[in-house]
Formats: sequence, C-alpha cells, structure tokens
Amino acid sequence: MKIFIYKFTIILIGLFLLFQFTIGTQVRKIKQQIYNLSSKEKIYDLKEKIREELKSAESKDRILSKEDASLLKNFINKIDSELNN
Repeated sequence: MKIFIYKFTIILIGLFLLFQFTIGTQVRKIKQQIYNLSSKEKIYDLKEKIREELKSAESKDRILSKEDASLLKNFINKIDSELNN
C-alpha cells in the first residue's frame, strides 16, 4: 500500500509540473498580455496613437486606395442587403 501511495504522489507531482511547464506558462503569458492592455497607461497610449493616426489621415487627400474603397463599398452593401432581408 505504501508503494502505491508513493507512486501515486510522484505521478501527481509529475503531472502538475508538466501542466505548469506547458499549459500554465501559456495561460500566464495571456494573462500578462491582458493585464498590459488593461492598464491605464496602455489605454491612454492607445487613445493617443488613434488620435494621431486620425489627424494624419485627415490631412491626406485620399485615405483609401481605389481598390480598398471598392472592396469596402461591396462589403458594406452586402451587409446592408442582409440586414434589410
């Protein structure tokens, strides 16, 4: 019975370590990225970046290329037709 308990404990510890080194590290990375995006400084930086991009787009004659504009127009028309149905 003692041998069974020792083997079972070793297997549990091994599985726990395997989980932590594989899936656990990925979960921690994702949590860290979410935390970084939700910090006030990052949100403020993103807002400022968007404002700068909008200001630079405002000064341009043409924001989209003709090809991109036609693709967006077709896409919007398709969405509009689906919403009307």
